[in-house]
Order: sequence, then C-alpha cells, then structure tokens
Amino acid sequence: MSRWPAERLDVAHYPGPGHDLPIFYGDLDTGGHLNNVAFGRFFEQSRYEAHLRIGLMEIMAAHSGRFLVARVAVDYLREAHAGTPLHVRTKVHSIGTSSAVEHQAAWQHGECVALAETVMVFVTDAGATPFPDQLRAGLTQLHP
Repeated sequence: MSRWPAERLDVAHYPGPGHDLPIFYGDLDTGGHLNNVAFGRFFEQSRYEAHLRIGLMEIMAAHSGRFLVARVAVDYLREAHAGTPLHVRTKVHSIGTSSAVEHQAAWQHGECVALAETVMVFVTDAGATPFPDQLRAGLTQLHP
C-alpha cells in the first residue's frame, strides 16, 4: 500500500494543463538522474506558471502583496532522467485566512516521480494579510 493517497499520484486529480519542463544535463547529479535539489526549481517554476495562467500575479500586485513560501516538503518517489520532459501539475489543497497549501506532482513516462507540498502566505508591507476576495476566488480555480 502506498504511503500517499492514490489521488496524489493521479494526474487527473490535478487541474490541467500542467507544464512540461525540459530536464537539462546541468539538472543531473553524478548518478545521471535529476538532482533532488533541482526538483525544487521544477516545482517552483510550475507554481509560478500556474499562478500566472490564472491571473494571481496581477491580483496580488493590485493589492500591493505577494506570496512568500513558508514551507516546502518534497517526497521523491522515483528517479527522473534527462531526455523526457517532466510534467508538473499544481493544485490548491486548502485555503486559510492568509495562507494556502498547494499540492504538486511530477510525472515522467506516465509515472509519478515526486510530490511537493508548499505553504504560501499572502503578505503586504504590513505582514501576513488576509486574502482579498479576488485572490481567494483566483485560488479556487486551482482547487478541485
């Protein structure tokens, strides 16, 4: 039995279209597979692309705010290799007052190779700030 709920590993559980990100030689470790640290960059890029696609960056800017990462956890399930893009998808797992938990998964050759959980906090110059209604509505677009 898997340590993770089946839906965490299922591409259909995450809103599409996701992002196909190329793996370059410089992303590999001496064993020839994707470096564990490089996975963080892939997850970060996919989060950014997902936020950009649904307009969260403009909404935050309109409220003089931004997201700060409060926590990131990555679980490595399988090795990933260069030559085939890494397909990464992002979904909002839960939405609080001023923070949201995002789940991400990465696949290669149809197999889930890594999972990530990130806590994002909305901040302005005043510090952590409750989500404006427009930002909360935007986040729900990534919340199946």
